[in-house]
Amino acid sequence: MATDKRERQRQNRELKKAEEAKADLKRKRISIVKRYGFYTLIFAIALIVLKLFFG
Repeated sequence: MATDKRERQRQNRELKKAEEAKADLKRKRISIVKRYGFYTLIFAIALIVLKLFFG
């Protein structure tokens, strides 16, 4: 009986670890998208401003 309990606990720990890793990866991806989205927005604004003044 104790072995079953330990096995369940081990499986639960593995599942929790996998879920945390998945959530962490999602957070990292969102962070990258936000960062590059910001740079893209700044670049687009700069292009528009240049087009207005020098176009």
